[in-house]
Amino acid sequence: MTHQTIRISLVIWERLLKSLNAALFTALLCLGLYALLTNFSEARGALGKLFVKLTQIESFEGFNVKAAFKVDQIAQSTPIYQDLPAEMKDMLPEDIRSLRAAWVERLLYVGDQGKLCVFEFADQKMSEGYHADQHLAADGLISMKDSREVKAQVLEDMRQAKAKNEAWPNGEPRSCYVTELTKRGRNVKTALVQFLRAGFAAATATPAAQRDNARMKVADMAR
Repeated sequence: MTHQTIRISLVIWERLLKSLNAALFTALLCLGLYALLTNFSEARGALGKLFVKLTQIESFEGFNVKAAFKVDQIAQSTPIYQDLPAEMKDMLPEDIRSLRAAWVERLLYVGDQGKLCVFEFADQKMSEGYHADQHLAADGLISMKDSREVKAQVLEDMRQAKAKNEAWPNGEPRSCYVTELTKRGRNVKTALVQFLRAGFAAATATPAAQRDNARMKVADMAR
């Protein structure tokens, strides 16, 4: 085997290790998002924090090979990114990068969060949810609109609870509101779901399909 052949083989091997590292990293991120989306109540908080930590990492070391990973890749690898006008393409990576753990969960569950209110004696979870909504609204990902209808429903719930001598620790609702995804918010949510779908499909592929895909990658790198 000539020196040139050995050098080419090492280059191909290094590229393969980078691909494997990136694939493993992506699969872990996608599985975390999958658990978050499927509402595993005990895991959601930890997985949300894990998601943010992973998306803030630009590189990591493995097998003595440095593989780069950036949040931009989440946006740019999704079908929705390709269909967006230029100005929206610039916004999508920035919007994803701005998310924090609690905001990710809050964004994914917009419209499925029950009656949203600011209570007289709100507990920590309620306060954190409200502040997350405020940040998402300030970033232009959701809208927050006051709702007298929701407030009336919550006041009735409180009245009925007190009539039955049931606990009502949060006091009266000071204000209530409804949230809705904006166009930018829908783009972010769609991008995350599409990224998850692609990664989960790859992670659950049959061994034969995985081997075929690996051989194709090696062949492409050798060209």
